[in-house]
Amino acid sequence: MNLSILSKSGFSLDRLAGFCAVADAGSIVGAARGDTVRQSLLSRQIRELEEFFGTELVRRHGRGLVLTAAGLALAALGRNQLTALGDFAANCQDAPIRIALAASESLLQWLVLPHLAALRQAAPGAVFVLHHEENASISSRVQEGIHDFGLIRRKVVRGEPGAVELGLLDEILMAPRSLLPRPDLTLHEALTSLPLAIPLAGTLRSSVEAYLARQKKASRQEMNLALECTSYLHAAGALKSGACAAILPGLALQEFPEGLYRHWSLAPLKLERHPVSLIWNQRNSAVRPILGELSGKMSQILKF
Repeated sequence: MNLSILSKSGFSLDRLAGFCAVADAGSIVGAARGDTVRQSLLSRQIRELEEFFGTELVRRHGRGLVLTAAGLALAALGRNQLTALGDFAANCQDAPIRIALAASESLLQWLVLPHLAALRQAAPGAVFVLHHEENASISSRVQEGIHDFGLIRRKVVRGEPGAVELGLLDEILMAPRSLLPRPDLTLHEALTSLPLAIPLAGTLRSSVEAYLARQKKASRQEMNLALECTSYLHAAGALKSGACAAILPGLALQEFPEGLYRHWSLAPLKLERHPVSLIWNQRNSAVRPILGELSGKMSQILKF
């Protein structure tokens, strides 16, 4: 154990916690929440940490701050250590440990929440904190130690540490049977005749348009748009209302049984199938044993 860090003044857990708060907030003002006295304290603590480590940790950017490479590394290390100490304190007091999981709205709704009972059984007494975030930001925030786990739509490289694929995600066209003019509608007929809820933009919409354009013999080649939305959950709400058909991830089938809803495979559209992967911070796992244990259990519980 290297104790040289204790031979100099200028470092403390309080300073480290203050620095992590500024890193998470993106500014001293945000971390201080309007308290001018705390603003001065945080500014001083950052200067003291920079003097202690002999390196620049932050740079001013407009009204906020940007972390340097050293600042990013210290913030990630600090979050890990402070969270591990929090776990230890919680265990000593029989208090719950908090586990942060970030994913898109649709994966939280149709993959995580249906398995909540199994997840709680895998981590008895833990409090799961769910964060809705875009795919692009989840990886970096997991690696920075802001979140413990993330669900992202990307392929895992062979041998990649801290990541495992859970399954391939398909999209499916669904419609209330009460909305069908007849039960044997083809996929093309459904897309062009039924009122449809669909994303505003993206590869899914362009793939539908390309598929319809290829159906040259069909009398109608355009979607019958009823609702454009930015969330699968909005499309699911429209589907439940009985007013629209919708294209949703196959994970949503559990909410829309075949007896009440007609399902069409979108295989003719030749959509790219996106793997869903569970990722976690291995450095966090090294100092928080519960994360190492839970990563293996979660990869089994959430596999589809």
